Amino acid sequence: MPGQDGKPATLVVYGEGREQTFRRDGGVIGKRGSMKQNYMALRVMAIGLVVAGGPAWATKITLDTAPVKQGRIFVDGKFLGVAPVTVDLKFSHGIVMKARAEKDGALGLWTTDFAKDQHQTVMVRLEEDEASKQTVASDIANKWLTIDPSTTGGANKVIDEGEAWKKIVSIVTDNYTDVEQLDRASFYLRSAWRVRRYAYSVVRNRLIVKRGVTPNLTIRVEIESQIYRSTEPLAASMPIRDEMFTENPRVYPADQDTVRILRDQF
Repeated sequence: MPGQDGKPATLVVYGEGREQTFRRDGGVIGKRGSMKQNYMALRVMAIGLVVAGGPAWATKITLDTAPVKQGRIFVDGKFLGVAPVTVDLKFSHGIVMKARAEKDGALGLWTTDFAKDQHQTVMVRLEEDEASKQTVASDIANKWLTIDPSTTGGANKVIDEGEAWKKIVSIVTDNYTDVEQLDRASFYLRSAWRVRRYAYSVVRNRLIVKRGVTPNLTIRVEIESQIYRSTEPLAASMPIRDEMFTENPRVYPADQDTVRILRDQF
């Protein structure tokens, strides 16, 4: 163990006219002393180790998740296995470790602290993610999709801008009944935010349609999907400010179908 100068600390023992120098790492410098001298030196070194924090000792720890089972366990950021898992962990004096869990379709927003004197199973909280169960991962979330009627669509595709606008409004309002902005002159449509609340999250999304900046008619479509997560149960009346939301890479199947229908029509 290094001393304050970074070098191995030493201990000098005097006795019976001889001296012997010990290092805290167990090495010995100098002549061999008596058994009594060796015992005294090792005892002092042991006290020094305790004061300095001591070595790391392995302790058998079992970790599990609840109420959702079979979560992936991480301790101090390191993956240890799928719960329940029993591992030997090395603890230094006074050290507290942090465990968390992950699983597809579940929320692992919580950490559990534990130390080497943990005698019971370490339980890591993992809750059902209702928002994830009702949505699907999508590469069209929060990205602009360009539809070019001249290169897509079937035999009955619409190219006339006036007719295209009517079809867009009809298709969008079949899914989004609340439209926030509708402007034929600028060819711009934006639905209002549709908000869904769950026990530990709030999801909101909206659809935006506008004309592309091209000589021929192109249509730009985006599904804005955002989410807010909380470690505490959310009250139905709790307001969520705009800056509290983050992008959500998932969309509801009905919204994905709306975009698919738009592509098929044009």
